[in-house]
Amino acid sequence: MKDPADAIVRSTVTDHLHVHPRLVQQGLVPDADARRLLLAGLPSLVPFSGNRYFAARAILDWDHQLPSQNVILRLYLSYSDRDAHLLESELARRERVIATDNLYPEFDLPDYGMLPASETYVAMMRADRLMIEDLRFSSEWRRRVDQSAQRAALTSVRRLDSFTRSLQERTHEHLGPPVVIGWTPPCLAHSTNWAIEVWLLVDFDGHRGRAHVFMVDSGTHEVTRELFTEVLLG
Repeated sequence: MKDPADAIVRSTVTDHLHVHPRLVQQGLVPDADARRLLLAGLPSLVPFSGNRYFAARAILDWDHQLPSQNVILRLYLSYSDRDAHLLESELARRERVIATDNLYPEFDLPDYGMLPASETYVAMMRADRLMIEDLRFSSEWRRRVDQSAQRAALTSVRRLDSFTRSLQERTHEHLGPPVVIGWTPPCLAHSTNWAIEVWLLVDFDGHRGRAHVFMVDSGTHEVTRELFTEVLLG
């Protein structure tokens, strides 16, 4: 049986995908086969604990290049009628700005980024092949992790040999303790439940550095994924 939360996301991609005018102009509107290929690479999305997806918006956005080298799939997911109405209002406002500025095909146009939503997913793809190469999550509430959940996640991370190795390999002593970044969805944490993301800074020169990232399943308290990421100031 299909998860109704995931089904609402997938149906908006197949049946109600909104495509930026600059992509339409370049003939980059995906047909049914391309949309199926896109869906095959889109993981199942699960609303944050205790919520459901009331509405979803899928937008294929452009990269501000002509010809476009990449395309961006933006998924805006709303938990309530109020949130969905706010999203639709802001989307309509953005549409009006784009229509007003759309005078000549070579002019730059605003994109559909930074619209209000309960959850936002952004997927990067090449323009010539709709295969997701990078998927990111954001929300206004992502950093709201209660103290007990933070302590449990940090305890799980500190038990790992990999954490100890990164701690010992730090370039200097004043990089601080591990830091809870916020909530991460199961599809990105490779977890059963929503996970808590923890970063340990292992190198930083004041402008650029590197962090060891740990994803801790909030239900099992197991670290389900580790990776290293670049850190840039500003």
